[in-house]
Amino acid sequence: MPRDMPAWLAAPGADHLFYKAAPYNWAINRIPKFAKDMYATGVGHAMAYEALVRGEASTLETKTFDTINWVLKNQPAMPVDEGAISPTFLRKYGYLEKVFDWAHTLHFQTIDVFAHPGWTDEQKEKEIERLWAFYEAQPYAITGLPMNMDYLDSFSYSMKFRTDYPKVNGLFWGYHWLQTVNYDMLYRVPVKDQAPQYEVLGARYHETELYKTDRDFMPMTAEMSPRFAKRFPQIANAFDNLHMLHDNVNDILAQPQLTEAQKQEQVKIAIYRVLATTHISETPGESEGKENSLHDHRHPPSMPGMGWMKGSEDDIMWMSGMGWMDMSACSHCSIPMPEGNPWGATVSAEGWTMMVRCLMCARDMAGETPGRAIIRAATNDPNRLLVLISDEEGNWTSNIDGIVFLEKYGEHPECSGWSRAFTTLAALEKYVSENPEYKDTKPLNLAEWAALNHGTPDTYRKIDKPNPYKPGPPPAKGGGR
Repeated sequence: MPRDMPAWLAAPGADHLFYKAAPYNWAINRIPKFAKDMYATGVGHAMAYEALVRGEASTLETKTFDTINWVLKNQPAMPVDEGAISPTFLRKYGYLEKVFDWAHTLHFQTIDVFAHPGWTDEQKEKEIERLWAFYEAQPYAITGLPMNMDYLDSFSYSMKFRTDYPKVNGLFWGYHWLQTVNYDMLYRVPVKDQAPQYEVLGARYHETELYKTDRDFMPMTAEMSPRFAKRFPQIANAFDNLHMLHDNVNDILAQPQLTEAQKQEQVKIAIYRVLATTHISETPGESEGKENSLHDHRHPPSMPGMGWMKGSEDDIMWMSGMGWMDMSACSHCSIPMPEGNPWGATVSAEGWTMMVRCLMCARDMAGETPGRAIIRAATNDPNRLLVLISDEEGNWTSNIDGIVFLEKYGEHPECSGWSRAFTTLAALEKYVSENPEYKDTKPLNLAEWAALNHGTPDTYRKIDKPNPYKPGPPPAKGGGR
């Protein structure tokens, strides 16, 4: 056991730290379907943990799975005390529940801030920073530093749970998908435009993400909500470190070779690894002489809100379902992302969210993907985010009435200049007057813009490398898109 193990880990009971007092608390309920789905995730975790500690692991893929699945389809209308569902687990691992409960509170309060209708985006961002300080000040806080995920998944017990109980692990990783994909749905998005996005994401969650058993690794916050992770890297890292702790605990509890005393010891060590107090005075990016260890805090240079992943090289990392991706470049044209405003756009489809340079890249990338999609994009007004949602046939709706597009197809390195969205025709005309090279370009309404498609650009470069989680030759399809 580490010599500097916090004393509270030996204290019985599950102390509950409550929400930071604020007018936005429970604003998640403004998106009722999303709120109920989030409340149900805690129930599922508690049921599985109770089965594990009561020696009922043999029921996980059958009876317990069916019970959890029923709850996920018949969600509670309010938060449920996990301790009431898992009394045996709470009695044995109350110290762990302190860590889980406090991090879950951060999850919910962060969502509440974004869903609160009374504040500007700037006010919300400042409050999120205060929330992080409030969270981090408590002894149960998980570090906001990026952690080496490959290291944290390399112990003798690692991968036991996902191997032996793939269906329940699929549910858990489906929860993590939901708990990370939502932040870009909310961040700097007008409150009225949040729930319509969840119609798409919620359907994806229930139809697909909960039942995937072929993920290479758990969903990461920067994969699902890259805009949020760039702006709030400490919170994104804390959520990933929390979810990695869940995986470690799952694996420990699923190991029949370990005695109860050994499980208790290993769970405490797993908690210690990710606590903020374990990493005091350490800094993001720090790794010299500490690579692939507990104190390896490397991150992709362009994404401070993500720890080091298996096989990563600088900004290049493997994304399950997408292949090798360069996080510093547009996912559609492979040109480096623009700096400053306009920042470009994101595309959410088929369970992933990718950063792209411009509206054309977003539209054409979405057009390559079956099913519904969401585009979130910069406009001429930094305080008005464009949200486009497509149906199964590729018909788009906009959250901004009268949105106008400029698109003068040219060289891709300049696409962020000639492919843009404007909140009004007057704003577009002003931009054209300042950039006369576009004076003969016809303004496009949504239907005209949506009808265009230039396909995959010549600049796109697929990264052909083997899947680090499944050694062998690169797949015939993948390694990019």
